[in-house]
Amino acid sequence: MEEKQVLIFGGTSGIGKELACLLSERGMSVTVTGTSSCSVGLPQNVRVLPVAAEQLMNAQMQSSVPALQEFYDTLESCDLLCVSYGPFVSKPVHQTSLAEWTTVALYDYALPGMLVSRALNGMIKRKFGRILLFGGTRTDTIRPCKTNAAYAGAKTGLSVLVKSVAACYADSGITCNAVLPGFVTSVPDGQESVTAVSVAREALHLLDSKDLNGNLVTVGNTAF
Repeated sequence: MEEKQVLIFGGTSGIGKELACLLSERGMSVTVTGTSSCSVGLPQNVRVLPVAAEQLMNAQMQSSVPALQEFYDTLESCDLLCVSYGPFVSKPVHQTSLAEWTTVALYDYALPGMLVSRALNGMIKRKFGRILLFGGTRTDTIRPCKTNAAYAGAKTGLSVLVKSVAACYADSGITCNAVLPGFVTSVPDGQESVTAVSVAREALHLLDSKDLNGNLVTVGNTAF
């Protein structure tokens, strides 16, 4: 694993940043997306590509992103893909706007799906791949949600993506798993938080193993 190429989408803060540090310590070649102003604390050998989710998903913006082709080249050549990104919307259904429904569907589900699709082509050719996605708290199955149905619905949909990739590409040496963190930020009253580094360590365990495939791993206290 030491010489593998890693791409972390959303790797300049939070869980993604902690995971980038851990993988870099292992001697892997790590690239993250984000802004250079947010790269404080990352190891010097971690490459930062200034590519934003909005730029990837907006055809009109793509021509103005100098690093876009470099990003796609990295995506198609990476051995490990981690997607640690997804905007959170907390509103009851009757107050959730069209823009908010569109945002979570686009960035919490369609974006990870697109990244996985493009990364798979190279992984299939190389007969190796590790894909790690990050779901939401308690999105391992269909549940009722009082305040975040839009977000939880999109993150629950990632479970279908994880299970599908795991089932269809295992013969190509590819695994796909998801970490479902407990409350890292915005911790409800009476709940305990889990640290970003704790989540990253569990994520590293999934990336290390060729035998863990199609798993939805809960990290931290998620009981309501």
